[in-house]
Amino acid sequence: MSAVATAPSEHTVTGEHRATRLFEAGARTLEDVVLERWDELIASGRAECPVCGGYIHAASGCEGCGSELS
Repeated sequence: MSAVATAPSEHTVTGEHRATRLFEAGARTLEDVVLERWDELIASGRAECPVCGGYIHAASGCEGCGSELS
């Protein structure tokens, strides 16, 4: 599975298969997602990683990709 956060291009749509998009026009923004994750991290000490979908821990960052919210 792949996800893109850029505007669709003629190469995005191939036949009936359309690449999964991370953010659709008019949907939640990157800022919305990061702020939601930040709130989860503060409340419970862990949150879903907006980069890879793993878990970010308050003390050590993401266990999957190493990303951190700061």
